[in-house]
Amino acid sequence: MNKAARHVLRKLGTDNNLDNERQQHLSRELEDEQKRRKDQGADQDTGFEAMPDEMLTESEKRHEKYRRQQAMAGRFTPAAERLPIMTAEERAAHNKDRPKWQQTAFEGPIEKLIEKYQDLAEVQRHLTLGQAMKYEFTADGRVLDKEGNVIFDGEKIVNKSH
Repeated sequence: MNKAARHVLRKLGTDNNLDNERQQHLSRELEDEQKRRKDQGADQDTGFEAMPDEMLTESEKRHEKYRRQQAMAGRFTPAAERLPIMTAEERAAHNKDRPKWQQTAFEGPIEKLIEKYQDLAEVQRHLTLGQAMKYEFTADGRVLDKEGNVIFDGEKIVNKSH
């Protein structure tokens, strides 16, 4: 900082007016908050909740947050008591329409799967996700790759001729 700026700042000095004004503002906020709580009937101050956040340290803010969480937790019944309990029949009806998850593993190229299972629906069930994205099964029983080349014509596997 150059000499001229330092000289001006030294002449100005600290502004005690601003500090006093800020302190008065905080004390007014504190009094207003206490009046409001008293009017609501909650005049028993517990901890730091009567103080404005600006006056609290970080540890006091953290303490107040956890205290509020515990107070809220006591207002609700446990989730097991609130949630409905399903009977066996209700669970069976609920699970009836849900899709069944089947884990897939790579069993080999699609040509080997067609030879092994013969049925295209069964072949589709045994494809991995990558293979399923790579091949298209048409309504007339053919299998096409990404470029539109025929892999299976409905009766036999078509060899790629380069």
